[in-house]
Amino acid sequence: KKELSPSPNSTTENTQEGKRLAVLAGLIAHLQLTRYKDMMNPSSDDSESVSLAVEQSRRLGSFLDAMPLLPQHEAAKFAHQSRHPFPTHFLYWTDDEVQVLLEGTVAQTKAREIRAGTGLVLRGWSESFLKEHSAAVTQTKILNAIFSAFTSVLSRSFGDAAGRDLDGNGRMLVPLVDMLNHDGEDPNVSWKWHVTEEEEMELRKSNDDGKNWETKGDIVVTSIDEIKKGDELFKCYGWRPAWDIASSYGFVPRIKKEQWECAAIPLFPAVFDIGSSTGYSTSNDRNDDSLLDLLLETNYGPLVKAVDAAVEAANEIKARQNKSDNEQNISISKSDRPDILCRFEIVSVFRPPPAHTASDFPFTRRQPCLIVGTKLQSDDSTTTACGSNDYHKAAVDNALPAFRAAASALQQLRDNRSQSGGNTPSPVQASKMAIAAASLDSTKDWEQSALELMAGGVRDRIQTLLGASNEANAWLSANPVEDTKDNLHRQLRAGMASDVRSSELNVLLSLQEIVSVKRSN
Repeated sequence: KKELSPSPNSTTENTQEGKRLAVLAGLIAHLQLTRYKDMMNPSSDDSESVSLAVEQSRRLGSFLDAMPLLPQHEAAKFAHQSRHPFPTHFLYWTDDEVQVLLEGTVAQTKAREIRAGTGLVLRGWSESFLKEHSAAVTQTKILNAIFSAFTSVLSRSFGDAAGRDLDGNGRMLVPLVDMLNHDGEDPNVSWKWHVTEEEEMELRKSNDDGKNWETKGDIVVTSIDEIKKGDELFKCYGWRPAWDIASSYGFVPRIKKEQWECAAIPLFPAVFDIGSSTGYSTSNDRNDDSLLDLLLETNYGPLVKAVDAAVEAANEIKARQNKSDNEQNISISKSDRPDILCRFEIVSVFRPPPAHTASDFPFTRRQPCLIVGTKLQSDDSTTTACGSNDYHKAAVDNALPAFRAAASALQQLRDNRSQSGGNTPSPVQASKMAIAAASLDSTKDWEQSALELMAGGVRDRIQTLLGASNEANAWLSANPVEDTKDNLHRQLRAGMASDVRSSELNVLLSLQEIVSVKRSN
C-alpha cells in the first residue's frame, strides 16, 4: 500500500484517479492469486498463522470467484473461463486490432492511453508480484491476473461520488451492485450512497483519530420503475460518449429512442498554407516553407491554449451582457445537455503525418479536436418532444465561438508572416481571438470563416472515418483467424469498433447538414 498510494506531490485529478484505480487493481490481483494458492494448497486454519492476505481472500472468496479474473481454482468448475471472458476490453485487443479496427476514432486514443498506462504499472509491479507468487503460480497466470484485475476495476468499480475513503476520493467494488448492466434511457433502478448520522459521526471521529481504514455506510439500490419477478435490473452508469463507454465497459449502447452522442471535429486543418489567402487546407504533397504542419504539438499547442483562453474570455463577455447560453434556441434546456458538452473540451485523434513532412518525421501525430455533441434519435423513434434539428443547430451554435477564435488565430498567422517578411512571425493574440469568438469584431464578421473551418473539419472527419471503415473491413477479410473462439473475439471487437465509428459518423452527418445551411444563409 505504501508503494502504490498517491504521491503527495501529484496534483492533477487524472493522475490521482489513475493511481486509485491501480491501487484497487493491485489489491484485487494479489487477493485473487492468494486465493488461488490457498485453494490449491490450503494453509493452516489457525488464524494466528495465516497472513492478512489469506484471511481476506477467504473472507471475500465468493466475491472473488464471481469476478471475471484469471487464474481460477478448480479448473473443471471454471472451464468456461479458460480464456478471459471480457474479449472486447481494450486491454485484450492485439496491437494490430487497435491500429486497424479503431483507426481514425477517438477510441483509438483512449485504447492507447489505457494500454500504455497499464503497461507502465505492470512493469513496475512485475518483480514484486513474481517474487510473491511465482513459487506456486506460473508467470502467465500472474500477469493474466493483473490484467484481468485492471479490466474488472475499470468496468465495475465505483468512483469519487460514492467513495468514503481517501478523503472521499476512493475507488471501490460493491458486490452484486457492480454486476448491474447499463441502460441509459430506461433504467429500472437507481443507487445512492447512504450513511446514517451515527455512522457519519463515527466516521469523522475515526478519521480525526487517524484510525479508520474501513468504509462506512451502504450502497442503497431503489426501484424507479415497475419490476416483475424475473426482470433484469438495469441502472444508468451516467452519460458518456460512445468511445468513453467502450474504453471502460467494452460495449457501445444502442439507441432505443434518443440519446446524446459526440463527435470530434478538428479545430485546425492538418496542413495550413500560411501563404494562401483563403481555404481550409491545401495540397500537402509539396515541400513548401509556407505549409505549416498543424499535427505537430509544437505548432498546434500554443494555438489550442489561445483558443481555450479566447473562448473563456468570450463566455465572460457574454455573461456580462446577460445573454443566455441558449438564447438562440430556448427549446434546448442547458440542464438537458451533459456537462462535457457545455464546456470547451479538447481530445486528440491519431493521424498519419502529412505527406510533405513524412520523410523527415515519419511518426503518427495527434490532431486536436473539439468535442461537439447533439441528441440522436433511433430510426424507429416516435419521440417528438424536441425536433432533432433543434439539437443539431444548438450544437453548431455552441461550437462556433471556438471556431471563430480558431479562424482568427489562423488569419493572424497569415498576417504576421506577411508583416514579418518571411521571418519568424509574432505569436497570435488571444485578446483578438476573444473578440472574434464573442462576435464583437467591428472590422470583420468571423461567422463565415468559422463555418468554413468547421465544415472543413467535419468533411475531413467523415472522409477519415469512412476510409478507415473500408480499410478495417479489408484487413478483416485478409487476416482470418482459424481458432473458433479467437475468431469470435475478433468479430466482437470489430463490431464494437464499428459501433464507435458509426456513433461519431451519425453526429458528423447530422451537423454537416446544419453547417451547410448556415453557410448558404
